[in-house]
Amino acid sequence: MGLYRLKPASQRLMRPLEDLVVARGITADTLTLLALPVSLAGGLALAAWREFPPGLLAVPLLAAARLMLNLLDGLVARRTGSARPLGEVWNELGDRACDVLFLGGLALAPGVDPRIGAAAVIAALLSSYTGLAGRGAGGARQYGGIMSKPSRMIVLAVAAPLAWATGDPVLLAAGATVVTVGSLVTMAQRLRATMAEFRRAR
Repeated sequence: MGLYRLKPASQRLMRPLEDLVVARGITADTLTLLALPVSLAGGLALAAWREFPPGLLAVPLLAAARLMLNLLDGLVARRTGSARPLGEVWNELGDRACDVLFLGGLALAPGVDPRIGAAAVIAALLSSYTGLAGRGAGGARQYGGIMSKPSRMIVLAVAAPLAWATGDPVLLAAGATVVTVGSLVTMAQRLRATMAEFRRAR
């Protein structure tokens, strides 16, 4: 399960914020939508780092905010009894859009080969799709792998401040490379888990 093993503990830590959100009447769909501008801001901070280097220091906070919103929307949906199939569709679509917006900033970052940034986006989407494909075929949703969504955000949260401290975009390129390779490995891990599940079901 990778970092998703920490999800139950994260949910417990989020309980006070969950209580506040529910008390304010904020819906799960609203939380899903809020993750989009947060991710866009993260992507812009990466893309415009040369013009505004301190923006890289905001990347860890924006990455954490994105993960919190993604966690909260499911918690609030279940807590308020508003979980529904269409909400899950919006959630999954929103997650993929957030990856494109956030990781896409690497493809536009000065000093980073656009092909490296684009590869990170494509590999992340492929690994996510592989996790979903098994469920579409009647199996389980696969969350495992070394480069899940939390892992991708952690890589950005580490690479961006280091790039700010050194002024060297090679650290952003390295982050994109780690995401790319890790996502491809994750895709293989999830595919293997799905194949094993279907073999057991024969």
